[in-house]
Amino acid sequence: MLGPKVSAPSWRSMFNAARVVLPRTLTIPDIARLARKIKCELEVFVFGGLCVMAEGRCSLSSYATGKSPNMQGVCSPASHVRYRQETGGLLSELGNFAINRFGPNEPAGYPTLCKGRFNIADSQGYAFEDPTSLEVMDEIDALKAAGVCALKIEGRQRGKAYVGEVVATLRAAVDAAPAERSRLLARLRTLSEGQKTTHGAFEKRWR
Repeated sequence: MLGPKVSAPSWRSMFNAARVVLPRTLTIPDIARLARKIKCELEVFVFGGLCVMAEGRCSLSSYATGKSPNMQGVCSPASHVRYRQETGGLLSELGNFAINRFGPNEPAGYPTLCKGRFNIADSQGYAFEDPTSLEVMDEIDALKAAGVCALKIEGRQRGKAYVGEVVATLRAAVDAAPAERSRLLARLRTLSEGQKTTHGAFEKRWR
């Protein structure tokens, strides 16, 4: 990943990079400034889970499981995931840590520490990140003008049906006229975490 404080020309020459995937912490003006400095393709995330860590190097998951998410290819290794039915709901655990408790009619998400609900002082809530997905497809034209040539979806721990539906929808949205995109992109919200989407750091907001 290439951040805004890296010396872009020297970084590219050092690794002979043909394309760089930019972190999800840059705004569109940030991307445009980078595009003017480097002579290679730029790829950005446009849909999927956000990551509050350094692009997949999750210290939280490593602490809870003793395994590197990057080396394992998953945020939460299945070998360390447990669900327990309790009175009044379902408890999800990662390693030795309780991550979330779901009510009888509440959808149970996959237990990742960054989207866990915890007791903090006198309240309970999502301490690190709300269960929501990045979705910035309404910025397709602005991203293209900024110098982006490839779009990326977050696919870690996703099934074939999810990947197929998201890719097909994004392909159709890219090819469609701007007035038709909102209808197509509405399909993505049914696949988003918590049925919610956000522009994330593209608007310098996370939640």
